[in-house]
Amino acid sequence: MKKFGEKPSASVVACDDGRVEKLGSGYTIVACILWKNTPLDVALSKIKIDGLEASSTIAYLAKTLTLKAGGEVKALLVDSLTIAGFNIVSPPTILKLAGLPLIAVYKYKPSSSRLEEALRKHFKDWELRMKVLKLLDSTVKVETRKGELYLATWGLSLEEALETIESLQVHSRTPEPLRIADMTASEAARIAKAREEGE
Repeated sequence: MKKFGEKPSASVVACDDGRVEKLGSGYTIVACILWKNTPLDVALSKIKIDGLEASSTIAYLAKTLTLKAGGEVKALLVDSLTIAGFNIVSPPTILKLAGLPLIAVYKYKPSSSRLEEALRKHFKDWELRMKVLKLLDSTVKVETRKGELYLATWGLSLEEALETIESLQVHSRTPEPLRIADMTASEAARIAKAREEGE
């Protein structure tokens, strides 16, 4: 709960994926949360593990939620440019398709060289995926009121991104909308798997 005198949190969409049990096959769930001081709405979709549709799927979910919010959404938040294994989230594609700036929020400094090493081993199209992941070289370490984070931003300044993130921190360094998106996607993926196994 926000204290008296604190700025209200920014209106954002935050997206995260559910549990991935095995790389290279199957599906998981991606959850996008519309947030304005509290969760207002959620949109879910199946997403292929190690597929190539993360950008279009997330852009569609985010745009749907943004329209419900009357267009007043400051940014799209993700905690990685890789979801559902190595399904890649492209910031330029999100900007183009959803019309939203993007903030990638990492608890640690991402290494494009380590990602490239993994991609080379497992993907014929590794260069295509790496073209996006090279953008992580622009990640900047910031000190927030809840601790250290690494941010990469597209479509808004680092200062705006930091102000947005700090307005969304409640229990930890992780912005609350991302924490809720992670919990929602994980539970939705668990339910989907249980139903699949029960069929």
